[in-house]
Amino acid sequence: MGHLPAIYQASDDLRTLLSIFEAILLGSGGQKAEKSGQGLLHVRDKALAERITGISLLFDPAETLAEFLPWLSRWVALSNASDLSPERRRLLLARIVPLYAKRGTREYLEELLKFHSPDESVIEIMEDGPAGFRIGEALTGIDTQLGGDRPFWFSVHIRIVKTGKSHESRVRLEQRIRRVIDLAKPAHTLYELQCDYE
Repeated sequence: MGHLPAIYQASDDLRTLLSIFEAILLGSGGQKAEKSGQGLLHVRDKALAERITGISLLFDPAETLAEFLPWLSRWVALSNASDLSPERRRLLLARIVPLYAKRGTREYLEELLKFHSPDESVIEIMEDGPAGFRIGEALTGIDTQLGGDRPFWFSVHIRIVKTGKSHESRVRLEQRIRRVIDLAKPAHTLYELQCDYE
């Protein structure tokens, strides 16, 4: 107000209006600005400049608030992470962008499955099934199968050490793992999933 001409400094309405902007930009010290006839306009205690200074924390998975994790997940196109604990979700958010360079590979799928499987689970991905029957090369019943090769096929075997004992928790876990595989695998491939519980 001190920078305005004297005629404007005398106006209470203008003083009230400008105090709202002043509180937003410079901080209100916990006070509330009131505008007559409109009720109370609450202004946050932190100044806008302070909030802008701390905006980098919103983009850091380790430092951001838990309520910003879904927002940050959408920024990096990470779906199916809502079932993860906040700690695992933070770790996956920190790793997902470099992992995208390996999308469609075995290593990418293994990394994602590690995040979505219980601790101490053993994950095996096999890309080569038994070969089809080839005359002169095949040992029937040992290294061949009747019916031919299965191109673009792989199998995922997960040995799960720690999990809930209920049937529903196992079904939910397998559904989550299938969603991860369906999103991570190349579109033209097929797979089999086997989960063993110990």
